Amino acid sequence: QDRYFAVEKFGKFDHILRPGLSLAGPDCMGCCVNFRSITSRVEQNNIVVQTKTKDNVFVTAQVAVQQSVIPEKVEQAMYKLTDVHAQIDSYVSDTVRSQVPLMLLDEAFEKKDDVSNAIQDKLIHEMS
Repeated sequence: QDRYFAVEKFGKFDHILRPGLSLAGPDCMGCCVNFRSITSRVEQNNIVVQTKTKDNVFVTAQVAVQQSVIPEKVEQAMYKLTDVHAQIDSYVSDTVRSQVPLMLLDEAFEKKDDVSNAIQDKLIHEMS
């Protein structure tokens, strides 16, 4: 009930089966129709990033990213990337490492919402 399935016929993408009762069609000896699936639930990705502030203090930032598949983009979510979590880790790490070194330690704590917004903007731009 919480998964989207991609139906592949003879190795080629055919269509998406949404949660609920669906039929994939006939299959000859299990060799014609294959399935890929992806969850429709919200998943959480926890990322730990170490970086240095402007005043040469090393900090460890813990970032939690919650993501889910946009129903209209299920096919892209299944076939565009092989490891979504690794790609999100990379984008988050790059953003934190580009923002925090421009701030003093106190500023980094005060402007954590700015860093969070920068991460969100980067992920929306790259993953949508």
